[in-house]
Amino acid sequence: MGFFSNNTVSPSSQEPQPVPTINMNPTPNQLTKEEIALLLTLIKQSTFQGENIEPLYNLVLKLQNQYLSSDK
Repeated sequence: MGFFSNNTVSPSSQEPQPVPTINMNPTPNQLTKEEIALLLTLIKQSTFQGENIEPLYNLVLKLQNQYLSSDK
């Protein structure tokens, strides 16, 4: 019994894959600097329970980083 390679594809016969592009335009869902500032103020004025502290901390950190990068 032998091995037959009737159904192979050589690299030269494959179509090139399109290169994904990065969209540098802001999306309609992206928050403005003023919206981020409002959210951070509301979070600052709120009280949270123990199990919510770590996820909230991570969220606030992301919001702060986005707020600071919006100045650039």
